[in-house]
Amino acid sequence: MTPSLQPPASSQLAPWRFFGRLFRVSGHSMSPVLNPGELVLVREGAYDRREPGRGEIVAARPASLGGRAFVKRITGLPLERVECEGRAWTLGPEEFFLMSDRADHGMDSRIFGPVTRRELVGPVWARVWPWTRF
Repeated sequence: MTPSLQPPASSQLAPWRFFGRLFRVSGHSMSPVLNPGELVLVREGAYDRREPGRGEIVAARPASLGGRAFVKRITGLPLERVECEGRAWTLGPEEFFLMSDRADHGMDSRIFGPVTRRELVGPVWARVWPWTRF
């Protein structure tokens, strides 16, 4: 199952909004880095001030998937050529290639294609639950 991101139901978590947007991870494609049920903080708007970097774990809302949020790792940057599993993609000036850490457990740019900079929500910059993995 792909790790989609879902906002937690509790309004008690509202103080976190100052630091970013809180999401609950579902799915195993980013395990063991991020696991199902964990809460992560995504810094919305971070890419208004800086460029996304290779290797960053980000939340994205690909339009090709109806805007559903996913957490993936940036593996391809604008204007690069990405080759994977016998296929190749040439990224445009505002496109990024995102992949799961566990390719056998996730849906990523190999399936839904590159994402645009506008579709990147922001970097995952903190795990806030469970506390033992903070």
